[in-house]
Amino acid sequence: MRIISIISKELKCVKEDISFNLATLISPLLFLLAFSLMLSSGILIPVQTYPGSDSSDFLKSMENYHAPDGTAYFELHTAAEKVPPTNAESNLIVIEQEPSVNGDLITGEITHYINDVNENMTKNFRNRLSGAIVNYVEDLRPSGNVTVNEITMYEQDIPWDTGFGVSVLVFGLMLSGLVFGMLSITSEWGNHTTQLLKLTPYSSKSIVIGKIIANVMKCCVSGIAFLAIFFMISRAFPVHLISFVISILLVYGIFACLGMCLGIFIKSSLTAFLLSLVSALVLWVGGGGFGPLSYYGDIANFLGKINPATYAIDIVRWCYFNGNTQLAGGFTILGIAFIVALFLIFTIFTRWTRREEAM
Repeated sequence: MRIISIISKELKCVKEDISFNLATLISPLLFLLAFSLMLSSGILIPVQTYPGSDSSDFLKSMENYHAPDGTAYFELHTAAEKVPPTNAESNLIVIEQEPSVNGDLITGEITHYINDVNENMTKNFRNRLSGAIVNYVEDLRPSGNVTVNEITMYEQDIPWDTGFGVSVLVFGLMLSGLVFGMLSITSEWGNHTTQLLKLTPYSSKSIVIGKIIANVMKCCVSGIAFLAIFFMISRAFPVHLISFVISILLVYGIFACLGMCLGIFIKSSLTAFLLSLVSALVLWVGGGGFGPLSYYGDIANFLGKINPATYAIDIVRWCYFNGNTQLAGGFTILGIAFIVALFLIFTIFTRWTRREEAM
């Protein structure tokens, strides 16, 4: 009954910080919608050509060169002359000599003027042109001696916005846990009820357990709302539902405990929310939220191994897309992280209430 009373009290306190509670849903949704609108399909790169595609078989092939999902890589526009583009124009591809087969050789000359200072975009320009050339060469020669076999991590190609949305879900899980955990403590400061915590006949453990359960319940409401909106956008649904639910509850539990630990030392709800937002974002990015950690350096990979977000992202992706992942190891790490977080909040909360009592 004591724990139920604490849970009831915590749920009633939701109305005290409605704006922050709503932010646990709105923040990841804004993140998801912003990237979904910008990158819901492949990026079509505009490029000028000289001459036009009607005068070049290679450029005709280049027009039809596309990604696996059917999105074209280039949008071709005919240039008036073969001079380097100005700052107001896109990059330019000049066919100096049409690629053709001469005996056993394939010869040709193509000049590519890149008008961009963004290193990532120039890399994309080069890679796409190189891919178009290889694609055309494969059409020109009767046979080749190089065969590429793709072994994918997942059973099928996953749209970028769907994969990113699943990753953002983990960001939302962490943010909700931290925010609700912190608010459950900072509200005690705001309501001047910290002294009541030291006078209550309830044990500190029952108070902590009640707050954790209430926080997880509030997190679940926010999570269900996000999942419903995400499903309407992507039509994606977990294929491993039980593992998905377990992973979500573990992440909520870990970060609710950590949020409560931080809330003991932070008396302002606004400060708590901002710290939760920054912490969740840093952990999410450091856990591979934007892509596999193998893209980054040794330090990032080392930090990723001790970051629970890394394992949460891998497991949640597996729950949606199957694929190859260290499932047992991931759940073990999350389980250990939850036990450690639970131990921390029990220890810190007990010492805090005793220190309050001594005052």
